[in-house]
Amino acid sequence: MRRQVVDDNVHHERWLVSYADFITLLFAFFVVMYSISQVNETKYRVLSNTLNKTFNKETQLSLDPIQMGEPALKNNVSLIDLEAMALKNSEGEAEGEGGGDDEGELPEQFHKITDNIAEVFGDLVDTKMIHLQGNEEWLSVEMKSSLLFEVGDARLTVPSMELLAQLAGLFKDSSNPMRVEGFTDNVPISNEFFESNWELSAARAAAVVRLFAEEGVDPVRMAAVGYGEYQPIADNDSPAGRDKNRRVVLMISKTAQLRPVLPELAGDRDFKAPQPEQEPEPAAVPEGALKGVKTIKLEGGGLLFTRDNPPAENP
Repeated sequence: MRRQVVDDNVHHERWLVSYADFITLLFAFFVVMYSISQVNETKYRVLSNTLNKTFNKETQLSLDPIQMGEPALKNNVSLIDLEAMALKNSEGEAEGEGGGDDEGELPEQFHKITDNIAEVFGDLVDTKMIHLQGNEEWLSVEMKSSLLFEVGDARLTVPSMELLAQLAGLFKDSSNPMRVEGFTDNVPISNEFFESNWELSAARAAAVVRLFAEEGVDPVRMAAVGYGEYQPIADNDSPAGRDKNRRVVLMISKTAQLRPVLPELAGDRDFKAPQPEQEPEPAAVPEGALKGVKTIKLEGGGLLFTRDNPPAENP
């Protein structure tokens, strides 16, 4: 019996399946490589701190709300302008015709900063978590410590890093000097990190300065100052008063100097180090000035007056 031969149809394009899989994997590889090459430092730091706090379980994350994205403007006039207008009106009522004085108006550069802050952080300004004050020389941006730190801690919370990064973007292109000031309430603190409120307030101010520097603000323009509990703006006898006293304030100067340049004192220029006293050289007495007295110069210095003849030298 003859064996029946069955034709096996060979598909000569099966290699396309493997080739397509290879191309797909190669495309995915390059997409992943491109995505990890674009690193946002702020988002990376936020992700890193979130993972650390989640797995270490050391502290709980702050539940304070934070504005993300572009909030809608409440009105076209910033809060600090409204306060300045109210202050001028009250002064005008008290002084009669003093309402038309332009002495307390903000400079143009401060108007630009306050408008940007009101646009980006409108909700926080409305809730007084960020408070703006100023005059013709200084602009104050006050932030509640609960917006940035946990109680008794100087490490920035994860949401506050994003907030301060946005705030640093508003100051990065400005040339105004900025002093970051830390304040606390009068509740004593003593732990392994801070022995007093002095250290806590200074460490909080330094943390804000360090993040601003990482975000591109020129470090030469900044300084960190800690006042501790000794500059309160409210009574520390109540919880509400202590909450007001716990704050971080950005003091922005109109002038271009972070510290004053002082002239050298006249006394310092004329001051010379005292020279060691020297024995005066004995005045030479001319020969024959005294009748019968001979003057002999001694080997160790000085003069010898005598009426005797000097001894003859040995041959």
